[in-house]
Amino acid sequence: MESQKPGRATLVLNSDDYQQNIVLYVHNTMVITENTLFGKSTASEVIPISLSVFLLYLLYLLMKRYNYCKEVSIYQYKNIAYLGIIIFISIFTLTNIISIFRYQGLYDTIERMISSTSIVSLFIFPIALIMSILVTISNIRLIRREGLSIRNLLGLLLGMFICIATLLPDFVYNILMKIQLVDIYNQNSIGPYLYSFLESLVYTTIAYLECVLIGTIIIALKSVKQKENYNIDYMIILGCKIRNDGSLTPLLRGRVDKAIEFRNKQKELTGKDLVFVPSGGKGKDEVISESEAMKNYLLEQGINKKNILVENKSTNTYENIKFSNKLINDKNANICFSTTNYHVLRAGLIATSQGLSIQGIGSKTKAYFWINAFIREFIGTINSEKKKHIIVFILIAIVIMIMIGITYIVNNTN
Repeated sequence: MESQKPGRATLVLNSDDYQQNIVLYVHNTMVITENTLFGKSTASEVIPISLSVFLLYLLYLLMKRYNYCKEVSIYQYKNIAYLGIIIFISIFTLTNIISIFRYQGLYDTIERMISSTSIVSLFIFPIALIMSILVTISNIRLIRREGLSIRNLLGLLLGMFICIATLLPDFVYNILMKIQLVDIYNQNSIGPYLYSFLESLVYTTIAYLECVLIGTIIIALKSVKQKENYNIDYMIILGCKIRNDGSLTPLLRGRVDKAIEFRNKQKELTGKDLVFVPSGGKGKDEVISESEAMKNYLLEQGINKKNILVENKSTNTYENIKFSNKLINDKNANICFSTTNYHVLRAGLIATSQGLSIQGIGSKTKAYFWINAFIREFIGTINSEKKKHIIVFILIAIVIMIMIGITYIVNNTN
């Protein structure tokens, strides 16, 4: 079949039983597509196949970069950023591969992708709502233990943000309906396409942020499950609040016990002893410094005094690591820190920011500490790697804009 000139044509197929009308579009290149301007044509499956190959190659490059950074140190915000991007692109790649097997043209594929955001919204809001409730309960328990602060409300604030962002498209839709400034029903006007762009952008961005959050959780768990190197010279024990009588709280005792457990295992395996560096100053409401309280406990557990090096000036984790490293003053020493499991990633990130490459171990604690730790490092990743995330966001906006632009061209082509 040959065409005389570009344009739209209707092919009528007649038989004894039925008559079928097929809409065809003849392009300037003489390519003929079925049903729409960007419909199916012979071998047009090459488009999603090529895109899948490109995405798979992109995933390969990202995985290669992620594995390299992870080998250098797992305690880097870039690891979380790379992993979040990998998860997000993997989902998009899988969706694209599935579309190959039911490919009906570029326009049909784009329509399905755009409409899928509405389906996503049906799941996002209930999940966000349930998450907000669970995080609120967790935050209340955390506040009772640790006191009221913005840091202890991060999970609740994130849940509220997701809920509000999920409802934003419907809110905008209702506003547009009331003011009637834009006709969102007229397919020949720009209105419905602007709304579709906003809706797709919001839901895709939320999906991306959720992938970064999943990446945060995975890296946090990996940081606790690292293979331990039993060749340590110094063990920094990160302090936290002590009891009114100068004894250790269960949280702090767990950190010290974990350090002692590691030392005993190292001596058993290698015969090598280590020096404990309890780190923590004296708070306004504390009778002695946190480091002195830990030292007393270490002595009670049979640790020799010569194997204890006290750092009693620090007031936070950053200073714990900085002052302890200065006190050790040995660039060739193998150093490890002991803290609570939910705090391992945070402490490791701080150590990396100071140019240190050290190992971390964590003691077990209550689950509600984990939730806030995940949220805190998620926010830290967004802030620390904001250039990467801004680039991804811009690319998401461009891709959605192109897809919406194609639907506008198709619906306004005679």
